[in-house]
Amino acid sequence: MLKKHNMAMDKSSEKDMQHPSNWMRGLITWLVIVASLAGTLLGQPRSTQAADRAEQPAGGENSLAVKTFFPMMLKENDNDYAFGVESHALLYSTSAITAYATQLHANFVRLNGHISWMALQPNEGDPINWSLLAGFETELRTLQAANINPIIVVDDYPRWVTVYPTACGPILPEHYADFAVFMQALVLRYSTPEFNVHTWELGNEPDVDHRLVPIDNFYGCWGLWSDPFYNGKAYGNMLKVVTPAIRAADPSAKVLIGGLLLAAPLTTDDNTGQPEDFFRGVLEAGAGPYFDIVAYHAYVAHSSQSIDRDITSGTAWDAWGGMLRGKANFLRTIMTQYGVTNKQFYITETSQLCSWCEADPSLLPAMYDFQANLAPRSFPRAIANGISGFIWYTLEGPGWYYSGLLDENQVPKPAYTSYQTMLNMIGNATFIAPVSYGTGIEAYTFHRGVFRIDVVFAVTDTSYTITIPQDEYLSAFDRFGNLITPTPTGSNIALTIQYEPIYLVRER
Repeated sequence: MLKKHNMAMDKSSEKDMQHPSNWMRGLITWLVIVASLAGTLLGQPRSTQAADRAEQPAGGENSLAVKTFFPMMLKENDNDYAFGVESHALLYSTSAITAYATQLHANFVRLNGHISWMALQPNEGDPINWSLLAGFETELRTLQAANINPIIVVDDYPRWVTVYPTACGPILPEHYADFAVFMQALVLRYSTPEFNVHTWELGNEPDVDHRLVPIDNFYGCWGLWSDPFYNGKAYGNMLKVVTPAIRAADPSAKVLIGGLLLAAPLTTDDNTGQPEDFFRGVLEAGAGPYFDIVAYHAYVAHSSQSIDRDITSGTAWDAWGGMLRGKANFLRTIMTQYGVTNKQFYITETSQLCSWCEADPSLLPAMYDFQANLAPRSFPRAIANGISGFIWYTLEGPGWYYSGLLDENQVPKPAYTSYQTMLNMIGNATFIAPVSYGTGIEAYTFHRGVFRIDVVFAVTDTSYTITIPQDEYLSAFDRFGNLITPTPTGSNIALTIQYEPIYLVRER
């Protein structure tokens, strides 16, 4: 989230089941009845007029007896995925922003800028001023009531612990123990059932040199361009002191390294050093056992053309697999060199940005519609690549370069609805594998109970037709949760596949 300088555009077994018997069809009918009665409480999608007509097919041998699946979001996720948002707005129970977070069915909210070590302990030896966190604690209670897990970012260091006279910079080695004491106090207080905080992110974009951002910026900049490892070893040595204190206070705690900017896999500007070596420095310090999750940031730039800028960004990340997957692939190569395994990967900031839309707001409606493709296209693709956490930056709008899920009036954008639909469809499903529907089509299979849900889309802005046996087909939904009208073709049904993803629900 380096929104402070122009490096930024990078920122800028389950066994297969046989065809359903009568009990299965009875179950499907029961689900339809329950979903119809529960309405929006269960996340029932809207139905288009075409879909309404599809449920009343005319007679004849080619008529399609539509069996409808309605997605229902369960309270608890059956998987280990983190789907969420970041919010800078106060998340009180009376806030409309909080209501939108709850209605989204996100299971995580990332909070940065809510805890300032500098404000809480401005002078060495000061007790922690817990009174400053009264509002923050209200937010945590609100999230607890909504069954949303917080990811708490801790940064904004006091001047008495930093190497340089700024809150955004590395900590002096002699004060790592002070940071450990501070973190342990936070964990002891907030891991209790009242607050239920178990996920901590230590800093934000630590692979940034403090000289590249304004003084006292609260993003935890540890980078040093004159250091061969960009000062990553210092950050790793800090983890070796602080993480044991966190785990001693809460054995169930998860520690994220501060979300890496990771602007490029190979920096060619001799004036900025090699920030991509920061993570290598963390592992060089022997800090592999002292974090649980590798966090990084991956933004996609908007284009005036229907181009998937995740995988065709025009940057060096394309060769690595794209913006979202490529950075994880790059980091994995480093982990392999150091024998580090069994780490989760979270993208703790992601969205689609349009910097040039600021000069021409008339472009925003088209951009907002295209932005709605990011979650249902790129998130399943990243899940297939072993990435398990996704935090949209931000929930509130308009956001950085129109990144928000809400617009400038805090009204949901198309991206909000598409993200919500994705979570309703596969948020608590189990990823199985990529699946082939033919050349030019990308698809991913998820299992949820007795259902198979395929997320299907064209790689480029091209239309294709696929066919599915009628006795396997249940329903299909567009990216906004609207029922799609299929076309009967003998014993099969036909669906049109375009750039915009659809959800194809089949019997397992």
